[in-house]
Amino acid sequence: MTQDDFRLMLEAMAEGWTNREYEMVADCFAQNLYYSDSLHYAFSTREDFLKFFQDDDGMPQKCVFHRSVFDERGQIGAAEYTYSGTHQYHGTVWLKLVGDRIVDWREYQHISESTWDEFWKR
Repeated sequence: MTQDDFRLMLEAMAEGWTNREYEMVADCFAQNLYYSDSLHYAFSTREDFLKFFQDDDGMPQKCVFHRSVFDERGQIGAAEYTYSGTHQYHGTVWLKLVGDRIVDWREYQHISESTWDEFWKR
């Protein structure tokens, strides 16, 4: 995957989460994966990941990736994001790809009703 491919994947995932097209987002992940917010949850299969997002309390969803970096050689990326659903989160994610699928997703996030700029006191 190239840097441009990585950015396009993040944009597609953000649109998928925003439109509640969770199957499309899940297709970006390998069947066996590691998806974790180290303090709250962890999943090891795409099916568990999909169930987690499908249980969205009927709330509107929105995802925005603000910035990202990608190491093509190592197939490792990072991104800053805001995700709104049952709660609003501002955070970062580190991920590893094999081929064109995510195998490792580690997110670090905070619940906040502030905007992105307010959260970072910009």
